Amino acid sequence: MKNLLLPLAALYAVLAACSAAVVTPLGYAWYGTGILWIAVTGVTQFFFAFALGRRTSKSFVWVVLGGGFLRMLLAAATVILPMSIAQSEGFRSDSLQFAAVFMLAQAGETWLAVRHIKSS
Repeated sequence: MKNLLLPLAALYAVLAACSAAVVTPLGYAWYGTGILWIAVTGVTQFFFAFALGRRTSKSFVWVVLGGGFLRMLLAAATVILPMSIAQSEGFRSDSLQFAAVFMLAQAGETWLAVRHIKSS
């Protein structure tokens, strides 16, 4: 777990910095709350995957894959849908930022999970 937690934290930090570097010069507000949501749910998912991975060897893969799908549904229900309903100022840029960073985070997390499975 220790050898995967540091790259996971680095992934979220790089995504946050890149997101801010892209949207700030364009004049849009940076959606830091979305980045925080992605990081917290991602770390929680990996902790859960490691906890179940100790009991059965194949559960790590299924928790990462199934958890990623559940996180997508949860993101739509708790982040994107309320922003769309409220239609506050800049909600379109916030939702697009969140969706783009979430897709990149999912790709990075999948790569880290595959790397972990191959090494163990």
